[in-house]
Amino acid sequence: MNYTYYGMFLWLPSVLSEKGYSLVHSLGYVLVMTLAQVPGYLTAAWLVERWGRKKTLVTAMLLAAISALLFGLADSTAMLIICGLFLSYFMLAAFAGTYIFTVEQFPTVARATGMGWAAGFGRIGSALAPFITGWLLGVHLGYGWIFGIFFAVLLVGFVIVVTLGYETKGKDIH
Repeated sequence: MNYTYYGMFLWLPSVLSEKGYSLVHSLGYVLVMTLAQVPGYLTAAWLVERWGRKKTLVTAMLLAAISALLFGLADSTAMLIICGLFLSYFMLAAFAGTYIFTVEQFPTVARATGMGWAAGFGRIGSALAPFITGWLLGVHLGYGWIFGIFFAVLLVGFVIVVTLGYETKGKDIH
């Protein structure tokens, strides 16, 4: 989650600028896209109690992955903005789901340690992603490929949560 979020969103103004948009338009489009994060976060916070933690998280991760791929392949301003809105919405929905889901995967006696390790590992991804993304942009890999990598990383996370995670909604977790 951290790798994809920081790899994408820290570089969005530059990506849009490289696609030919002025700095003012790039920053404006990114602002509009990031506004979708608030309802995404709030929706997921509501859904974890309705659907469950795992279902909310995997749905948001899958839709964020698809949105990342479509954003990388977008070839018009309208498609960039629409895919960017969905990307922002579902990435933050996935983050909201991640926090409640992850903490409940650990027994109560190990919860703080487990979350500390998980958060620390996530920070490694958030530190590496901007450098890797910048390097990929520098070698002109192509936006479809770069955002395809984000798609793949989210898909790997999706598979891990689906196969190894368990639902805790309504269960006594000690």
